[in-house]
Amino acid sequence: MELIRNSYETYTVLPQTDAQKEVSAEVIVPDTQADVYSVLTAFAVCQIKQRTLRQDALMLEGTVDITALCQEEDESRWQIIRGSVPFALEMDVPGCREGSPVQLRVEVLRCDALIRNPRKLQLQAQIGACVQLFRKDSLTVTESAGGSGEEDVQTLCDTVELELVRTVAEKKLVAADELQTEPQGSLLHHTVQWLQEEQRILSGKVMLRGCACVQAVFFREGQLRQQEYRIPFSQVVECDGMEPGDGVVADYQLLQSQVTLLEGAAPTLSCNLSGTVTVCVARRVRLPVLRDAYSTRFVTECTREPLRCPAWKTFDRTVFAEELCQPPEAAASVVDCRCRARGFVEEGGWPGAVYTLRMVYCCPMGKLHCVEHTVRVRGEEPVNAEQITVRAGWRDLTAQVEDGAIRVRFTALLQCRGLVEQTCDQVARCALDPNLRRPVPPAGTLVLRSVEPGETPWSIAKHYGSRVGQILSANKMESGQELAPGKLMLIPFSD
Repeated sequence: MELIRNSYETYTVLPQTDAQKEVSAEVIVPDTQADVYSVLTAFAVCQIKQRTLRQDALMLEGTVDITALCQEEDESRWQIIRGSVPFALEMDVPGCREGSPVQLRVEVLRCDALIRNPRKLQLQAQIGACVQLFRKDSLTVTESAGGSGEEDVQTLCDTVELELVRTVAEKKLVAADELQTEPQGSLLHHTVQWLQEEQRILSGKVMLRGCACVQAVFFREGQLRQQEYRIPFSQVVECDGMEPGDGVVADYQLLQSQVTLLEGAAPTLSCNLSGTVTVCVARRVRLPVLRDAYSTRFVTECTREPLRCPAWKTFDRTVFAEELCQPPEAAASVVDCRCRARGFVEEGGWPGAVYTLRMVYCCPMGKLHCVEHTVRVRGEEPVNAEQITVRAGWRDLTAQVEDGAIRVRFTALLQCRGLVEQTCDQVARCALDPNLRRPVPPAGTLVLRSVEPGETPWSIAKHYGSRVGQILSANKMESGQELAPGKLMLIPFSD
């Protein structure tokens, strides 16, 4: 008996690799600026200068650009100190090699600036990196079995619907513009987020359109102001074999962001941004799968094994969060609120995230203070998948003063991804012994018996070495009809 197999190209999603690193550097206060005596708050932006893939490893090189808002001896005077902390991070990524498709996420988990003396600051940061590797693979499916007329092979086939990751492609993104702005003061900090607005799927490619959202924080006369700017982008990503109707997940990573305020009569915000987008294409396919086989004439031994094809699924969870923060000094107003988030997965597939909020506020005397507050959020239901990863975001973040305390409210966005097992049994091996005939009654014999619980026409036919079609015909049944336990069945035999 010959098994007929076919292979389908797909990608296997390997377990995520995580790494963290502490970096620090000293920065000298420029000679043109006064001494500094305290740090109110610090902001950081990660710049990825180089990404190198090699055998079983990923190498990242870049800088963490840190901006510290410092107070002079005169407490009413402030100045901005900037510095860059270089880093090199090597991650062990089993199965990785040059050209491997990956999803990369690098972020600053924590940053601080410490006063060493009035002319020197110590800049510190912790960066975190997550890498998801895709490995090109193939799915082998046993579709049928062939045999000669003498062997009289009977087969049981099902049509199984599976989702295959067909293509993973990466493309560079660039967004640049000179944006006119009102006089806002000095540029203190900025954040960038890629926002996708449209996705069009064509044969062999996907068209992406959106904008890079730049949130700039300005400082002037002891006040912080935030302004949002949007720079449009569009990109066409070539995806071999892609067809309309395929499912697409686009994942964005900011690599470098150079944002500079050009002051003058007409202030301009110069923005030069670069990043990558990784496109993962999935397709639902219907495949014939051989579930069982036997010969009515010879003794056969059939071995089945699971056909495993995990699908990479996205599960979105939203949780409303609200907490009251008690700052060291009573607050009169909140002038700025920054947020960082880190996702996690608890045992049992429960997704969650830790949100770190750094708030700059005024006390009743008008003096600026800074406080950090951590909010831990957990999803309201678990995710039923393997290799779960969580990317945390937020929306509608507010921080309001209540009797000297600060009440923070936001909606936590937990984007969970994981592998959902798609399994069914298929025939892996089927051996037929042409020297060992199957003992069956003579042709024309009819056996009458009652149906046992769980039996099907196929299982009965296989047990007696008969044919399913003959059993259905003899009992005036249709294919797929269920058998009631205790029902009397005729099992016919023929040459």
